[in-house]
Amino acid sequence: MSVVGPTFFLSFNHKSDYFRCMFFSKRDLQFNLYQLLNVEQLAKYPYFQDHNRESFDMVLDAAEQIADKMLRPLLTEMDRNEPQLVDGKIRVHEGMKAIMRRFGEDGWINATFRYEEGGQQLPVTVHNAAAFIFQAANYSASVYPFLTTGAANLIRSFGSSELIDTYTPNMYNGRWQGTMALTEPNAGSSLSDISTSAEPTETAGIYKIQGQKIFISCGDHDACENVVHLLLAKIKGGPAGTKGISLFVVPQQRVTTEGLVPNDVTTAGVYHKMGYKGAPIAHLMFGSDAECFGYLVGEEHKGLSYMFQMMNEARVGVGTNAAAIGTAAYHASLAYAKERPQGRPIVAKDPTQPQTLIIHHADVKRMLLFQKSVVEGSLSLLLQCGLWSDIAQPALNGLHPTTVFPSWLHPSFLRCVWVFTVLFKCISARDYGKVLSTQPLAA
Repeated sequence: MSVVGPTFFLSFNHKSDYFRCMFFSKRDLQFNLYQLLNVEQLAKYPYFQDHNRESFDMVLDAAEQIADKMLRPLLTEMDRNEPQLVDGKIRVHEGMKAIMRRFGEDGWINATFRYEEGGQQLPVTVHNAAAFIFQAANYSASVYPFLTTGAANLIRSFGSSELIDTYTPNMYNGRWQGTMALTEPNAGSSLSDISTSAEPTETAGIYKIQGQKIFISCGDHDACENVVHLLLAKIKGGPAGTKGISLFVVPQQRVTTEGLVPNDVTTAGVYHKMGYKGAPIAHLMFGSDAECFGYLVGEEHKGLSYMFQMMNEARVGVGTNAAAIGTAAYHASLAYAKERPQGRPIVAKDPTQPQTLIIHHADVKRMLLFQKSVVEGSLSLLLQCGLWSDIAQPALNGLHPTTVFPSWLHPSFLRCVWVFTVLFKCISARDYGKVLSTQPLAA
């Protein structure tokens, strides 16, 4: 990664390749799933009855193969060759086209959805474990398909049958990208202040959209045929603040009887976030020529409550991203410590003797063990969240899947990938224990 100085690579690569070293522990992942969480118990529920340990292992093995063969080899290239805005279109690494197709063809995007929708009714716990493998291998590449998962889930949960039929099939197969479009230049986390507007047309459910969104992950790129934005806007004349926010499907290209046509969505800029420079972070303009159409999802003025489904999923997703990147960093640190000679044992200072490997120094061991404790504890917590989601699956007991994620977990998850480094310095396993032991299961 670019956040690691060039000296590290020069000293490390002379003996081994950092990007070919182990980037996650299958043993630890299996321990969490099968011994700690007993994920096989989910097969007793009708929704998951077709699954067992064999099918779970097949999923994880497939994830590892894709991560090792397709994602990991592109990590350096995607980090160093950032997406660029060229002639109004963001160009990303050429390898993302094959990755998007593979995730679509293999059913990763809609794996947890019902059979009737083309899904596999895979437990979220196992799906998150597979996502962890992808993210540890190459975080930038992993965000493309799983953003689509969240966006498609919003449409299938709250959209009309027409919206579901029009948009989700091509999102599931990886041909169309999905996003969440919330942030604006003057309204970040303060969504009550967004100014993007929606004006009703003569056709019910269709609105003219005007405004701009910023920092939209995968908001535009050339590895797909279309981008479907799940966008928050305020209908003109509606209530002030968050009570006036509605949710819309706003495609980059809208669907007509003659095929796809431009929908007056333009890319004004591209940003490069530290930690995932291989993903395009777009500044988007909607309705500059007053020809951008959006399609209402659910009811008017309930957009923020709908969007919280994807936001809550993203909280767990971002936490998983952080744990995955931290895990990959730990394994790189461990591999480096096992081959870097420096100094001598404290009881053997003879300068005529060879230097010892730094892993033999007590303080290096302490740092590695602390790193290991944080990433393994984080992974356990995140997989536990997946299990809670599966137990609360609507087909099992009528609960909405996001109600199972307690609001108190939010501060434990990382807002941006780079913060994970800071986490090593200020949050201990003891703090996680306090949270788990003192807080109720649901807020």
